Amino acid sequence: MSNRKTLTPDQVNRRRRLNKKILGFGCLPITVLLILVIVAAIVGSNDTDLKDEEAKVRPAYTIANKTEKKKTGSVDLVIPDATVDQAKAAVEDYAQHHIGDRFLNYSVTVVRSDTDKVYVCMGEWVKDEQASQVYTGGRVKGDNWPALTTNCPDPKS
Repeated sequence: MSNRKTLTPDQVNRRRRLNKKILGFGCLPITVLLILVIVAAIVGSNDTDLKDEEAKVRPAYTIANKTEKKKTGSVDLVIPDATVDQAKAAVEDYAQHHIGDRFLNYSVTVVRSDTDKVYVCMGEWVKDEQASQVYTGGRVKGDNWPALTTNCPDPKS
């Protein structure tokens, strides 16, 4: 004896209509899914390309004249024949990778040699608005904290 149930003609017609509706979309769901996967792959590859470009642009510098106290610090970054763009990138790189949360204020200066008296670019990093008031008299402003301001007069130009 079989456990199979025989379908009535009405049930068969309902199943056919349902299958027709499902298959009526055709390849649309698969196409949409493939497009989303391709878009995600393209966006992901652009992020990688941007990161690769950032890594290529990341400046090489030598750390000199570094002074750190409990809440403040300063450093000179030496880049021979530095351009303003290289100097700005070095200041931003140092601020991002070397200044920790323990500091409230940090000064980063880019020079072309460690004996230079004139800087190519100077950056001032401040942890928050209160630190800006205390250490810079409110001169350093930011929508987001920590904030970094730069001044790059480039003495060679």
